[in-house]
Amino acid sequence: MSLPRINQPAALLALAVAYGILAALAISLTRLSGGVALLWIATAPLLVTLSTLRTAHWRAPILAAAIGNILASWLFSPFASVALLITAGNMAEAVIAAWLLRRWKVFDPPLGGARSVALFVVAAGLIAPAVSGLYAAGIVAMRVHHDYAGIWLDWMIGHGMGSLIATPIALVVMQPSRMIEKFTSRVHIAEAAGLMLLVGAVTFFTFSQNSLPLLFLISLPVLVATMRLHRAGAAGSVAIVATIGGYMTLHGHGPIMLVQLGEAGRLQFFQLFLAVQFLLALPVAAILSERSALFRALRESEARYRLLADKATDAMLTLDPDGTIRFASAATRDLGFFDPRSLIGRNALSLVIDEDRDRVRAAHFAAIARPDESFSVEYRVLKANGEISWFESNMRAVAEEDGTVTSAVSVVRAVGERKAREAELYRQATTDPLTGLLNRGAIRRRIEQAATGFAPAALALFDLDHFKQVNDKHGHPTGDAVLLAFADLLHDSLRTDDAVGRVGGEEFAVVFNGMTVTQAQIACSRIRAAIAAHPLAMGMDGPIFVTVSAGLVALEGSVTAAYQAADRALYAVKAGGRNRVELAESAGAR
Repeated sequence: MSLPRINQPAALLALAVAYGILAALAISLTRLSGGVALLWIATAPLLVTLSTLRTAHWRAPILAAAIGNILASWLFSPFASVALLITAGNMAEAVIAAWLLRRWKVFDPPLGGARSVALFVVAAGLIAPAVSGLYAAGIVAMRVHHDYAGIWLDWMIGHGMGSLIATPIALVVMQPSRMIEKFTSRVHIAEAAGLMLLVGAVTFFTFSQNSLPLLFLISLPVLVATMRLHRAGAAGSVAIVATIGGYMTLHGHGPIMLVQLGEAGRLQFFQLFLAVQFLLALPVAAILSERSALFRALRESEARYRLLADKATDAMLTLDPDGTIRFASAATRDLGFFDPRSLIGRNALSLVIDEDRDRVRAAHFAAIARPDESFSVEYRVLKANGEISWFESNMRAVAEEDGTVTSAVSVVRAVGERKAREAELYRQATTDPLTGLLNRGAIRRRIEQAATGFAPAALALFDLDHFKQVNDKHGHPTGDAVLLAFADLLHDSLRTDDAVGRVGGEEFAVVFNGMTVTQAQIACSRIRAAIAAHPLAMGMDGPIFVTVSAGLVALEGSVTAAYQAADRALYAVKAGGRNRVELAESAGAR
C-alpha cells in the first residue's frame, strides 16, 4: 500500500478485514490454555501499514484495525466484555513497534541487512509485545483469574513470535515490489514456484507422520529457497511451514506429537521451531540481499569506471602496493604509445627516467602510507617511440576496512604542452627580448645566489664605449646588431656555470661562479681584448669596431654594496679613458 492510497475507504476496509480475519484465526486456533492466544499474527498488516506512513496519518489505519479486532473478539473470544480494553493493548503494541521501526529505519529498505533484521526482532519481537503485555495481561488476569506473570509471558511470546513470523509475509503481500527480486525470465518464475512446492512437500511429509523426529528435514529446503529467492523465499518458506505444520499440529499430526507436553505446550514448542526457521532464514536472506545490492553497485561502478577508462583521454593505472601495474586503460596507447596489455606485470617506475624516479617513488609510497589523501607528481617518461615527455600522475591508495592497502589508482595526464608553455613563459619572464640573455631581475637573482654560496665568485659590469654615437651615426637597427654581437661574444666566452645578463641599454652584468676576483679579471681582460679586435657589425662606412669598459668586484657580503662598488669601478674606467677593466676598491685587497 502506498502512502497516498492508504487512507482511502477501500484500503482502510481491506486493513480492517485482514486484521479481523487474522485475529479470529489466532483466537480460534491458538487460545488453548484458557488465557491469551499463543500465536498472534494479526499485528503484521497494521505494523507494515504504519511503518510506511508519517505518524500524522496513523489515526485512520489504527481505527480500522481496531474495528476488525473488536469484531473478532465479540465473535470468537470469551473476553468480549473487555474487547475494547484488549484491543487497546493490541493497538499499543503495533504503535510501539512501528515507531521503533521507523526511528531505526528497519524498513528502508525492508529488512535489507543483518542489522535491520536484528532491530526488527528487538522492536517487534521483544520490546513492543513486552510493553503492551504489561497492560493487557492485567486485563486478562482480572477476567480469568490466572497468574499475571504467566499471562504476560504468554502474551509476549505469542505476540512477539506472531509478529516475527507474519510481518515478513505481510511485507511480501503488501509491498511485493520492495521485497521480491525481479523475475528476469519464465525459468526464474518456474524455479521460485518449484522451490515453494519443495518446501511444502517436505513440510507435509515431515508432519504427516508421528513416529520420527524429522523436523530437521525442513531446514534444508527453507535454506535453499532463501538462498535463491532471498527475502521473499525466506518469508514464503516460513509461511508455508507455519500453515502446513500449524494445521497438522493442531489436528494431532507430526513430530511435535512426540513431545511429552499438553496441547498448549506442543503449540508453544511448534512456535519455537518456527522461530528457529525464522532466525535461520531471514538473517541469511537479508545478508544475501545486502550482498546482491553491493554486487550490483560494484558492477555498476566498475562499468562506469571501464567506460571512463576506455573513453578518457587521461590514462588510468591500477598498481599493486609495490608499484606493479595490474590494469592499464586504452589511453596509454595514445599517450605513451604503449600497448596496455604489455604494461601488465611491469613496475611503473621502469617507465620513468632515472632522474625523476626518486620523486615518483616518494609520492607513491606517501599515497600508500596515507590512503585517505590524494597525491600528485610530475615526471618524465621514456615513451615506446623513444621520445621523452612530461606526465602528471594523481594517485590515491585503496584500503580495506582494517586499513590494509591493496592497490593504488593513478590517473596519468600528458603535460608536455603545459610544461613547454611554462618554460616559454619563464624564458620570457627571465630573458632580455633583444639579446636572449638574462634580464635585469633574473641576473640579480643569480648575483644573490652566488653571493650566498660557499665558493668564491665575482661580479663584472660591462658597458660599450661611445655606444650612443653608433646609434646616432648608423641607426638603431645597426645599434641593435652591435648589442646582439656583443651578447653572443659574451655568451661564447663564458663557462656554463657563469651567468650573463643585460641590465639596461648597453650595460651587461657577468657572474663568475667559482672564480676569485683575480681569475675573473683575467677573463674580463680576455673579453675586452676580443671585443676590441673584432668588428661587431657592418656600418655605412664599413666594419664597426667598439671597445668595452668593465668594473669588477668580489661577490661577498652585501649584494647591493658589491653591485654599487662594481658600478663605481665602471664609471672610474669611463672617466679614466675607457677600454679597460677596473677592480673595485673593496676588492683590491683580495
